[in-house]
Amino acid sequence: MTYAAGELARTGVRGAAWQGLAFASGKLIVLATTIVLARLLSPQEYGLVALALVLMAYAETIADAGVAQALVYLPRTGIIARSALLISVLLGLALASAAVLAAPLIAGLFDLPDVAPLVQVLGLSVLATSCGAVPEALLRRDLLFKQLTAAPIIRATTMGTVTLLLAFGGHGAWSLAVGTAAGSVAYAATCWFLVRERAPWQIWRVGKDALRDNMKYGAPVAGSSLLARLIFDVDYLIIGLLLGAQALGFYTLAFRLPETLILNIFFVLSTVLFPLYAQVRSDPERLRDGYLKSVQIQSLYGVTAGVGLAVLAPILIPLLFGEKWADAVLPLVFLALYAAARSLGAGANDVYKALGRPGLSIGISVVRLVILVPALLFATQWGIIGVACAQLVVAVLFACGMQAVAARVIRIRSRRLWRAVVPGLVCGAAVAVAGLGTLALPQLGGVMTMGLVVVTAIALVYGILRLGFSSLHDELLHFARRR
Repeated sequence: MTYAAGELARTGVRGAAWQGLAFASGKLIVLATTIVLARLLSPQEYGLVALALVLMAYAETIADAGVAQALVYLPRTGIIARSALLISVLLGLALASAAVLAAPLIAGLFDLPDVAPLVQVLGLSVLATSCGAVPEALLRRDLLFKQLTAAPIIRATTMGTVTLLLAFGGHGAWSLAVGTAAGSVAYAATCWFLVRERAPWQIWRVGKDALRDNMKYGAPVAGSSLLARLIFDVDYLIIGLLLGAQALGFYTLAFRLPETLILNIFFVLSTVLFPLYAQVRSDPERLRDGYLKSVQIQSLYGVTAGVGLAVLAPILIPLLFGEKWADAVLPLVFLALYAAARSLGAGANDVYKALGRPGLSIGISVVRLVILVPALLFATQWGIIGVACAQLVVAVLFACGMQAVAARVIRIRSRRLWRAVVPGLVCGAAVAVAGLGTLALPQLGGVMTMGLVVVTAIALVYGILRLGFSSLHDELLHFARRR
């Protein structure tokens, strides 16, 4: 299926809107659950679950062997889809079994025996992820984002309901582990229901060529995704190993807001942008224009939101989670700026994959990991604040590096990329000035001060866009009005 330029743009805007709706609805539920859990669980309990979730996130990243991404790129045939499903299910079963068997060893490595049963429960989440990957990919491949909207909402609702029922019942760390597994099962079941008549159930009808094509494309994607996940979560592992579960609890809670409000937004956009880039990979000029526009919008949102979150950190932590989480304030400041820095490099991996070159992501990720791990290990001498600062510094360096590689791959001049991120940098600086200036005023109370900062920052950003970047302002309004 091919799209004209205007039709593809409308599809992209609608897709981002539907995915944004699903994301916002789901994350509001997750955020509400997090706020309640923060008041019910201790930092130690929260850190235990965080460690188990990170370990399972690695397994979930490769649970489909990258075949979900391969389905978007490869020809749309039944044998390709059936082969992808067979690979995904077999790998999911293997990883879930490994989680159950390896849980005691993992607990011994971290000297946290209470982690073992949590890892075993979350093995079910890995299996569900692998089983749901193919139907989800089929919906994304066909740009059926509206239909897919229900799945993340159902997952978040199921997770939140089960988690809170168990938490109020006094089950502590178990509540979040069981709730997460229940949400993953609900998500997979919803995706299969949505795909229905197009479901590639006959997994015994596969072929060597189809299996090879899936693995040839999917394996590098899975490797790249695993490295990206390791980069994203290696700080949790290092803190869990060297600083303990309580420190990990504070750090995890500090990361929750920038992750929910900024980084996950880019994940949602990625699920829309990759199939769109794949559609226009044979038209270099359209690909370049689309990429520059995505960089401009993502950096605008990421930098302004990240700076704003950093400014509001001293108010948000005690207001949302309670005074017992005060040690999370300074880490949140640096992690919010880290999320802002990552927004400057957002979208590069989607271009690599769309052009059939996922190996580029692997190379960049290996270099990043080689630099990041020693930096984080060195930074632990200053506790979780040092780790957050190290994340920020490395993120700035690699945002520049990833965009330089993307510019070379799709042949964009560096000057054009620089112009694309200027609006975000200017608006971010304005938010910092407005926020810090407002916070310096006599205290009005947490809620009123936060409201004043947000209103002032939004008004200032709007004014800058309207007067200084009028074409971007008009384009954003045009996108918002599209149906």
